[in-house]
Amino acid sequence: MNFKEYVTQDTRMVFFNPDEFGEIHRVGDRDICIMIDHEELTRRKANTTNPDDGIHDAELLFYAKREDFPKRPAINGFLNVDGKPYRIVSVQEDSATYTIALAATRS
Repeated sequence: MNFKEYVTQDTRMVFFNPDEFGEIHRVGDRDICIMIDHEELTRRKANTTNPDDGIHDAELLFYAKREDFPKRPAINGFLNVDGKPYRIVSVQEDSATYTIALAATRS
């Protein structure tokens, strides 16, 4: 295997393993293993210089395997997590994962 394949394998086996770092949550209509990161969300909120980027409103930031989503989540789209509706404010992707920041929808 090459380095990229090792990183992808480690991502699946360690980070998205419920016995290690991951947690099973209901995302959309499926149960998937994600990693919620409150500290990273706090850091991003403190370091943002653009009040219109949506991160100020974010309440939840998590990492998920790209393969768990049929397509890239769309910014300003909606996503239910554990039965609560959220608006997608930020999506970053790398070779194996998405980093998704969500803001609660208001009625």
